[in-house]
Amino acid sequence: MPSPLRSIVALVVLFGVLMSSPIVRAQNVERDQREAVATAEEIFRLAEERKFNAMFDRIHPDAQAVVPRAAAVGAFEEVYGAAQAGEFTILGVEMVEWTWPVTGATYPNTAEVRYALPYVEDGQRKTVEAPMYLVDSGGGWRWFFGADREFVETAIERFGGASGAPLTEGNLLENVTRDLDDFYADAFGYTDSPYVYETPGVVVVPPNDAVQTECGPAQSGFWAFYCPLDATIYLDAGLLGQLQQQADFAVAFVIGHEWAHHVQTTVGIERVDAGERPEAFNDLYSIELELMADCFTGLWALDVDTRGQLEADDIDEAVRFTIEYLGDPEYIDQYDPQAHGTDQQRSESFLTGYEGGFEGCNVTV
Repeated sequence: MPSPLRSIVALVVLFGVLMSSPIVRAQNVERDQREAVATAEEIFRLAEERKFNAMFDRIHPDAQAVVPRAAAVGAFEEVYGAAQAGEFTILGVEMVEWTWPVTGATYPNTAEVRYALPYVEDGQRKTVEAPMYLVDSGGGWRWFFGADREFVETAIERFGGASGAPLTEGNLLENVTRDLDDFYADAFGYTDSPYVYETPGVVVVPPNDAVQTECGPAQSGFWAFYCPLDATIYLDAGLLGQLQQQADFAVAFVIGHEWAHHVQTTVGIERVDAGERPEAFNDLYSIELELMADCFTGLWALDVDTRGQLEADDIDEAVRFTIEYLGDPEYIDQYDPQAHGTDQQRSESFLTGYEGGFEGCNVTV
C-alpha cells in the first residue's frame, strides 16, 4: 500500500448556479472556499480525536458507494496510529475542476484545500504537504477516501468488506442476522461512546405456532417485531417465507428494521407515550423512531452493497415493499403513538440511509 498519508484525500464539488455578476461570483467563490476550509479543519480535528466513524460519515456518497465502512476506518486507524500525525496547518484553497481517480468521475468547482501535516516515518519527524479535495453534496461539504483504485482495493482486502456471495444466497435468515450483528458490532467498536453493543436474541416462530415473549405472545401473522423487555427479535417464519418467494431482500429489510430498534434501545432512544411530547434529547415520536429505523436499514444496505453482496434489484425490492405493504393508512395521524410513516416517508427514509449514511438518519417531523 502506498504511503497512507499521501493517499488520504478529501473532496467537495460545489453544485450551484454562479450568477453572471463578477462581484457576486467572487463573493460566492469566497464563501465556498471559506466553508470548504472549515470542513477540512473539522475532518482533521476528528482524525486527531480518533473519531474515525464520524470521518467516514462525512465521506461523499459517491465514495461511500465504493468504500465499505470497515475498510475506511481500518485505514484511518493504521494511518493515525503508526504515523503519529500531529497538528495540521491549512496552507491555502482554490476552486478547481477535479477527477477522482478511483472512479474517473469529474467534479467541477471543486475546493482544493492545501495542507501541511507532520508525521513520523522510520522514527523521524517529517511533514507532508498535500491537497484535500472537497465537494458539496446536499448542502454539505463531503470528502473522498482514496487517491487511486489500488489504494481502495488494498484497504478493502486488508480491513474488511471484500466482495462475496449475495446476502440472499443460501440461508437468508442466518445470513442477514449474522451480517447485521457484525455491522453494528463494528459500528459501536469504531466509536468512543459509553454504550456497549450486545447481540440481541433471535427467535424464529414456526408457521401456525406461537411463542410467549416479555412483550406478549408472538403468533403467526406478525411479520417481525423487537421486544425491548427481553432484547429479542421475533421472526414469523411463515410470512417471511412467503415474502422471500416474492422479494428476498424485502425480508432483509424487515429484519434490519427490527435490528435497528435494538440499536435504538441500546443507546437509550425511547418512544414517547400517547399524548406526550418529546422533552429529552433521546425522546422521539413513534413516527420518528420508526423512520429512523428505516434509515438505519438503508445505511446497512449501503454497507452490504459496498461489499458486493447486493443483487441488482435488491434496493428496488425494498422500496417496493415499503410502498406496497408498510405505509400507514390515511386516517393515522403522524403523531399517533403507533405511527410508522406513510409509504412515501418510509421509502424515502430507507433511501436516505442508503445514499447518505448515519448523518442522514436524524429524523424529525
